[in-house]
Amino acid sequence: RYLDDIKQGSKIHIKILNEKTDSNAIIASYSDAIKGVKECEIKDSINKPIAYKARVKSLINGGFIVDIDGIECFMPGSQVTMNKIDNFEDYVGKEIIVMPVNFSPEKGTVVVSSRSYLKTLIPSAIEYVKNNVKEKYTGIVTGTTKFGIFCEFNDCLTGLIHISDLDKNWVEKHKTRNIKANEQIEFYIKEVSQDDKIILTQTPENNPWSDIDEKYKVQSITTGKVIAIKEYGAFVELEKGISGLLHFSEYAGKE
Repeated sequence: RYLDDIKQGSKIHIKILNEKTDSNAIIASYSDAIKGVKECEIKDSINKPIAYKARVKSLINGGFIVDIDGIECFMPGSQVTMNKIDNFEDYVGKEIIVMPVNFSPEKGTVVVSSRSYLKTLIPSAIEYVKNNVKEKYTGIVTGTTKFGIFCEFNDCLTGLIHISDLDKNWVEKHKTRNIKANEQIEFYIKEVSQDDKIILTQTPENNPWSDIDEKYKVQSITTGKVIAIKEYGAFVELEKGISGLLHFSEYAGKE
């Protein structure tokens, strides 16, 4: 596959495999050189904001072997995703995005993490759901408790659907403990707290954001309760489940 990149007159890396043969020819390898350059590149990107596409090759003790352009790296089982994994074998053969995080001298391999990459997506994903609260989302079940269901969605976010916000079918499944990990589930955003905890609901009528455009029109005057003050402004609760930021530049009478 590397030969497709070679053109007449191109300068390329080669790795010398042995000294001159009887025919005065030096045996060299282009593919080995390319792999060496790539391996150095991956090592140099450890703990830098650089991500690579990788394919999960195999499951081994403690994690996975993943392939980045022909370079085998190790990914611990705890670094695959943001949530608990129900079946590690499901990941074999999948393509994922990883970031190099360490070098293991004992294994002689670079340690990579998909979890680290997913963490970088959280701020923009949070901002997206805040601006799309009316959208219907699809996620997967990552766990259940006596008070509800935890769901993963948008690749990197996790939210809770309280049992009071489940529809009838899911309430029955919850009662009979008939909910399986990785099962698909649909829901709406109910609330994103100031510390970015996400509360979900399956019942739009329980979503205080569903008619927010009508309740709080632009330029209208309303009252709220200050629930937190930061250096950049104050968080104001308009009603349970709905709060907003009053930037310090908008304070009345600010000098």
